[in-house]
Amino acid sequence: MNNIPAYKTELISDENKVQYLFESKGNIFIIKAIEYSPFKKQDGKVIYNLGFGDYDFSNGTIIDDINSNNGDMRKVFSTVLNTVPHFFKTHNDDAIWIQGSDSSNEFKEECKVDCKKGCDIENGECKKFNRRIKTYRYYINKNFTNLIREYIIFGYTNEESPTLVQYVPENDYIGILVFKKK
Repeated sequence: MNNIPAYKTELISDENKVQYLFESKGNIFIIKAIEYSPFKKQDGKVIYNLGFGDYDFSNGTIIDDINSNNGDMRKVFSTVLNTVPHFFKTHNDDAIWIQGSDSSNEFKEECKVDCKKGCDIENGECKKFNRRIKTYRYYINKNFTNLIREYIIFGYTNEESPTLVQYVPENDYIGILVFKKK
């Protein structure tokens, strides 16, 4: 899916989720997890939420609202991207939903409490809002021509009444829906 080096992953799968674990070897060693969990059925297809973050060994889940700043972001993101084609090998009739943990109005409210960026939250400005989805959009925009050969991509608009539309590079979206072409 991309040509940036990636970490080797270990697959853990059951009927509730598909997880890929790997070790981030930046400034320190951190176990990370990429998780595909079913959250909606539509037209006979299961839509899986793509989650990513530090792995919590105590309960087998991910902590997706933390910034590790481990110095290996490109390799970590490449590892996330490399699981997409692997996921679709066994779930080719399903879809992947991508939305950052920082893409909700609740995030803005929580961020407002201890904002260190000098945002004008009262007027809708939050510099941390949508940072995670912007990373995915940047990758899709940069590789759109190649990606649409294998995938059908939709964007979820950031409006008062959000809608799902055909993905157009450079447009703003708060979520992305991806299907594998047959």
